[in-house]
Amino acid sequence: MKTAIMGISIMALIFSLSACEDIKMAQNSFQQDKLNNAEQTGDSPMDVFKKGLVEDAEEDERITEYNLYVDFSNFLVFQYKDIINDYFLGVAKEEEFLLLEGGEYTKESFPERDSAFVQSVIDQAKIGTHFPDLDERVKFIGPLILEIMEINNEAAVYGQSETYLYDQYEEAKEIHKRLFPLIEKVSPAYEEYNAAIHSLSLERTEKEMQTLKARGYAIRYSIVKLFSLKDRILDDMERQDLIQADILRMNLSVIRPAHEEFRTTVSELEKLIKDQKAVDGEEFTDPTISADLADFAAASKEFALQIQEMMRRIDQGEGFTEEDYGKTNLDGSFVKIDQSAVEMLRIYNKVTS
Repeated sequence: MKTAIMGISIMALIFSLSACEDIKMAQNSFQQDKLNNAEQTGDSPMDVFKKGLVEDAEEDERITEYNLYVDFSNFLVFQYKDIINDYFLGVAKEEEFLLLEGGEYTKESFPERDSAFVQSVIDQAKIGTHFPDLDERVKFIGPLILEIMEINNEAAVYGQSETYLYDQYEEAKEIHKRLFPLIEKVSPAYEEYNAAIHSLSLERTEKEMQTLKARGYAIRYSIVKLFSLKDRILDDMERQDLIQADILRMNLSVIRPAHEEFRTTVSELEKLIKDQKAVDGEEFTDPTISADLADFAAASKEFALQIQEMMRRIDQGEGFTEEDYGKTNLDGSFVKIDQSAVEMLRIYNKVTS
């Protein structure tokens, strides 16, 4: 069955905000110590600062660990899922090997950098992080994912060489016998891992928004808020579990107000980023940040446009046909919504990095 939207589960990295403020804190605390000639007690400004440094360092470590697990989730949703789906475009999702009529045997493989990345995630899980539940999940699914990737690459080499023309798919049958059980074994754990990451993402995003607001970082706050609202819209679409041909059945009671708030927040962000003093005041370190922020605002507007067009179609009873599925030039389609959400993620990660 054709699912509602591909990019639902994309997760956002989060900001690490402590470094620039630590420098200011150090300067201010040192000057205060000199002025007061304070005794070196546990309550002196420098001791308070040092304690703050330890706490900030721990939070930065937690953020780094979290972001790595988010990257792994996004890898599973995109690269892994896309390449495994390509395999099943030619082969039936059944225990016994069966070539689909009209299908083509896979030629898609995982590059070495993907294997190196997955191994780095496994290594981190083995060391341990601030997220022991995720550590255990990664230690289970990571090695299975690596094994699946390795066997899939065997299939890709086989498909690229077109050996099946000479051996009547004998090697393909042997590959499938090893590959399919592993995919079936990892599938529930894969879904559980992504669900756990999603739950944690919602929790940390809310916490980050509160921190940004308290620090007066209006631009950063608006960026994270837009991502949160995007997720609210996409989560509700996923919850309704509709294929594109059934779009007229979609309930907009959650999506419509979230979209309105999203549009308002984009307008506020556009005003904020035109003020260079405001941009400079938020301690961004990327020299191209002004252009990146403008790109993020533009990508957010495109996402809002696609959701608006989807709602217009629903309001006016203008649905999609089965033949429309997968076309990339239809505004309001799940493909266009997915593409705009992915573009938001791409620029967001550039800004936060």
